[in-house]
Amino acid sequence: MDFDLNISFLDITIIAFFMFLSLALGLYFTRRASKNTGEFFLSGRNLPWWLAGTSMVATTFSSDTPLYITGLIRSEGIYENWQWWCFILSGMLSVFFFAKLWRRLGVVTDVELIEMRYSGRSASVLRGFKSVYFSLIIHTIIKAQVILAMSKILDVTLGWGKWESITIATLITLAYATLSGYWGVVTTDFVQFILAMVGSIVLAVVAVTKAGGIHSITTHIPAKALSFFPPMDGGFFSTVFMTFLGYVGLSWWSKYSSDGGGVIVQRMASCKNERESLIATFYFNVANYALRTWPWIIAALASLIIYPVVADNEAVYPRMVIDLLPSGLKGLMLASFFAAFMSTLSTYLNLSSIYFVNDFYRPFVKKDGSEKHYIAVSRWMTIVFAIVTAIVTYYVTSIVGVFKFLIAFGSGTGLVYIIRWFWWRVNAWSEISAMVASTVGSTIVYTHPVLSVQPFYAKLFMIISFSTVVWLTVTFFTQPVEKEKLLSFYKKTLPGGYGWEPVKKLAGDIQGGESLSKQIFEWINGSLFVIAVTIGLGKALLGFYTSAAIWFSVAVITGVNIFRKAYMAR
Repeated sequence: MDFDLNISFLDITIIAFFMFLSLALGLYFTRRASKNTGEFFLSGRNLPWWLAGTSMVATTFSSDTPLYITGLIRSEGIYENWQWWCFILSGMLSVFFFAKLWRRLGVVTDVELIEMRYSGRSASVLRGFKSVYFSLIIHTIIKAQVILAMSKILDVTLGWGKWESITIATLITLAYATLSGYWGVVTTDFVQFILAMVGSIVLAVVAVTKAGGIHSITTHIPAKALSFFPPMDGGFFSTVFMTFLGYVGLSWWSKYSSDGGGVIVQRMASCKNERESLIATFYFNVANYALRTWPWIIAALASLIIYPVVADNEAVYPRMVIDLLPSGLKGLMLASFFAAFMSTLSTYLNLSSIYFVNDFYRPFVKKDGSEKHYIAVSRWMTIVFAIVTAIVTYYVTSIVGVFKFLIAFGSGTGLVYIIRWFWWRVNAWSEISAMVASTVGSTIVYTHPVLSVQPFYAKLFMIISFSTVVWLTVTFFTQPVEKEKLLSFYKKTLPGGYGWEPVKKLAGDIQGGESLSKQIFEWINGSLFVIAVTIGLGKALLGFYTSAAIWFSVAVITGVNIFRKAYMAR
């Protein structure tokens, strides 16, 4: 028995089994997650590093990711992956600067930090505003990007229309995300990540075979597509190279998640202790960039030979599933798409509801509700946010376009999120002004008839510069945070650096955490380690063994440096 587009009964059975397994896991953890908000939101803060880290990877690995990367490879080349590889730098900041700080703070969400760090009515207003801002605006954009990708996949593979795809894909995830909360999310993440990686590796192997092998790929496609860094034939000030500098010089520290971000912070906070939090975040960065990258890139390179000319580069990846895989493997691959999709969507639906309940509803609407009441509200808000996202998704058309807009839209706030940990003078108005300036700046840059046609790096620079000038000015013209609040925050987190000197004097014998120079050393070596492993593995897979050996040598040296520092710190 065959369905449309050569989808067999066996394929449908495999997909249905995976759906049943996800629902079964959700049902299994429903009772445990319903005990209290600590279990529903953070799994009782008892996750081991490998489960928290895998959940981080699974969440950032969605159905849109292989389509997005295929679009980059086919339009530009490997080097365009620096559009997201640049976040290795902020990822290592999370490892060596922020993982321990977030865990010490004991928050449920990153927004909860606000009233621990700042004082006065401005802090309360900021917390409430950000909870709505992230849950309703930023997360909606992210979820729309994810669902758009899944709708493209289902259109190509099953022939479903956009509304059918959006409705069915969302309902499947809602079924277990609303029942089991964070417990269901992280446990299904683990299963879904394994399935998604297996599927992507299988497709990469089949695609390379169809293209005639790796040697055929490296000799028949343009050298530009194989370059790991942007070509310099247009000079240093070419648009291509300046865009690359925009990624590695601006994007990673200016983004709203520069100090971890909601998804990563939630997993850091759910770990057993500080050490497990740090290891989980380090493992996430290695797996996220070095391991999961290459099956997609290799398949995308092979597609340049298999499909030289297409109308939609992003749709090539699911097209390969239909054209190249036999029955059974096709079902496995489609199930892996669902796995990647569901892991990300369930996380953001869960986190959106947590933001709303923990940082808006509970502190400002109903302070004395029961645990069951807050869990019930969380479940209802999960459904509401899913409906809002479905409506927005219907009007979105480009995955790469959404990703680049999201980078620009959130730019300008990242610096203040980093600095607030290391400089006592930052206050709630600093963050408020940064958010307003970033939003206003992004709107102007993307709608102004002259500015909107500027290259991406120029837009990014304008938004960041405007926002930074605004929030620094506001910081110096507004009152500092109350001493008691600063002292409480300092004692709880013990941040390093010299920006807390006035507070240190008030703290007396209590000293700060690790030295800033040690953390910078670890961050540099950690960043080089992940970059070297990522590039070295890619070079090896493409048959460039001399280059691979050089990059792996860098990885060994930096890895040893990190280990020695960690060992000496004991």
